[in-house]
Amino acid sequence: MPVIPSKVANQTKAQTSQPSPNFSPAMRLQRLLALVCPVPDEWLKQPTNGKSSGKCSNHQDGGEILPLPCNSYALLEGAWNDAIKWTPGLNHAMACMLASIASTNSIGDQLWIKVIGPASCGKSMLCEAITLNREHIYAKSTIRGFHSGYKSDGGGSEEDNSLITGLDGKTLVTKDGDTLLQSPNLSQILSEARDVYDGSSRTHYRNKMSKDYERLRITWILCGTSSLRALDSSELGERFLDCVIMEGIDDELEDEVLLLVAEKADLELGIKSGEDGAVLYEPKLLNAMQLTAGYVNFLKEDAANTLSTIQMGREAKYKCARLGKFVAHMRARPSLRQEEVAEREFGARLVKQLTRMAKCLALALNKPTVDEEVLRRVTKVAMDTGRGKTLALAALMYHEVTGQSTAALSMYINSTEEKVKSLLRFLKQIGVAELYQPDPVNNIKQKPKWRLTKRMRTLYEEVIQ
Repeated sequence: MPVIPSKVANQTKAQTSQPSPNFSPAMRLQRLLALVCPVPDEWLKQPTNGKSSGKCSNHQDGGEILPLPCNSYALLEGAWNDAIKWTPGLNHAMACMLASIASTNSIGDQLWIKVIGPASCGKSMLCEAITLNREHIYAKSTIRGFHSGYKSDGGGSEEDNSLITGLDGKTLVTKDGDTLLQSPNLSQILSEARDVYDGSSRTHYRNKMSKDYERLRITWILCGTSSLRALDSSELGERFLDCVIMEGIDDELEDEVLLLVAEKADLELGIKSGEDGAVLYEPKLLNAMQLTAGYVNFLKEDAANTLSTIQMGREAKYKCARLGKFVAHMRARPSLRQEEVAEREFGARLVKQLTRMAKCLALALNKPTVDEEVLRRVTKVAMDTGRGKTLALAALMYHEVTGQSTAALSMYINSTEEKVKSLLRFLKQIGVAELYQPDPVNNIKQKPKWRLTKRMRTLYEEVIQ
């Protein structure tokens, strides 16, 4: 409660203590209330005694961490190198995430990314960094669906509570995508997501309410472990491109990272978290995360105009076209719903996505053209997206020109012969593999072997160059 200065208090006491027998209680109260005045603002200020208030200049009053200006990917890389063990995998994942964000408002197919890696490899850290940008990023840990219906305010009006209402023009970031696999309405979520990908979503509720969303521009970054590959459904046309942070856990790299983590954990114990809860990271990591959020602003400011200036030669476009066709073959799987027709997806969507990825990666890396480095990254995304048993079998048959037996192939990919035979028959139907009879050796008939078709071998050579 504000304290009234002694001068005012004495004056009040002197005036109220004077005898006034002719004044009624109401008049006395009126005279007393006339002396009341607002307390000056400076009386309410707390003395600092030369000490800081404890709030970092990089935080808002509510504790929100603010982005720092950044317009250089090299500067961003330097900050992350100072903060953590910045591996090539993390570098590649960051560039792909930034490319997806930069592509959001451009017309055409969306650029959705699945960031895949083992637990504790840094996925969540990258997500938290870009999520500091609240203007362009919409982060949700769990998703029950894109539509949630309406809620009445009791006054006759309805409020749309659908998740989709806050997503338009932004990037949805889900840092623990593995929880989607446990959702009982996973099929509904994926169905709604396919509509959102196409730029429109229409729904109807049992209470006769309906809502049509059109001209949507939403990108999605979904992070998780390799279990996310279970979301793939080539029959429905998978919408995501994949970005793998780690091919496998390297022993020497793990030892190096674990030592750095131990040293970092020791230092963090000596840093007190801010009273407002804003300081959650050690200074170098916080700086890298804030620069990342600031770099998102830089990419989104004038992405469409900047992307139009990035040059992409005919060879680069041809490379994307061949990569798209290759992934369409490698991502194909036997149908779980019917056995009448063996088919794969048409490669048009994949070619569009990979072409967008190439130009947006060039933008994220501050490059004026789609050069060899950008194409190398795009090729890695394509190979990550096509990864699976189909690609494993194709690689084995490619490196063995004389062909592979079914037994050898099943042993290499650690699967039963029956499953491998079924997959090989499917690959034969879509033109990936063929069964042939080798020439006799010493007049001894050889067992039939599997090899890539001539067309697929040529395509394989083109994409791995």
